[in-house]
Amino acid sequence: MKENVNIRRQRRQDLVEATIAVIAQYGYAGTTVGRVAEQAKVSAGLMNFHFASKDMLFQAVFEHLDAEFETVWREHLAAAASTPQARLKAMLEAYFDTRILTAEKLPVWFSFWADAALRDRYRAAATRVEQRYSKEVVAEIKRLLPTGANQLRRARHIAAPLIAMIDGYWLQALLNPGGFNGRTAVKDCLDFVGLSLGSKIRN
Repeated sequence: MKENVNIRRQRRQDLVEATIAVIAQYGYAGTTVGRVAEQAKVSAGLMNFHFASKDMLFQAVFEHLDAEFETVWREHLAAAASTPQARLKAMLEAYFDTRILTAEKLPVWFSFWADAALRDRYRAAATRVEQRYSKEVVAEIKRLLPTGANQLRRARHIAAPLIAMIDGYWLQALLNPGGFNGRTAVKDCLDFVGLSLGSKIRN
């Protein structure tokens, strides 16, 4: 029984990864059960056994990408020192981790954000994902600021354009992967925070 559970879990994972590859190539509208089954080298019947509908498959893809990003985020933070400078840098490095910014996964992330058929359906979930990480970025920027009544508001005012920069770099990585450099993106983001604080952040 345990072996069967493990096999089933692996097959579902294979189908999720196949779906990511198909979305990257054909977009949401062009992603069909037949194409995913072909990519995964399984029958359409087997695919329907694991995912009764295309919506269920896309939900599994979203959850997979979210869980993967969470794992990468926590790995970076676990390896960082406890200072706000080190933790903020670790967070930025997580955003640009090469396990996340791949040629296949980036188009899928953007499909959930931009495709009309997916955007409204996943808007609340995608917003929760972004808010979860933005909240931690704000917390570390707040630690870098002098204590005062406006500390949290200032941190949020710095974090908002910083997150916009990150989103912009993700788009750059999608449109021009050969010219994109994650280390440069991290440095630019840290330089922006430093300028906003009036002091350089070590990077």
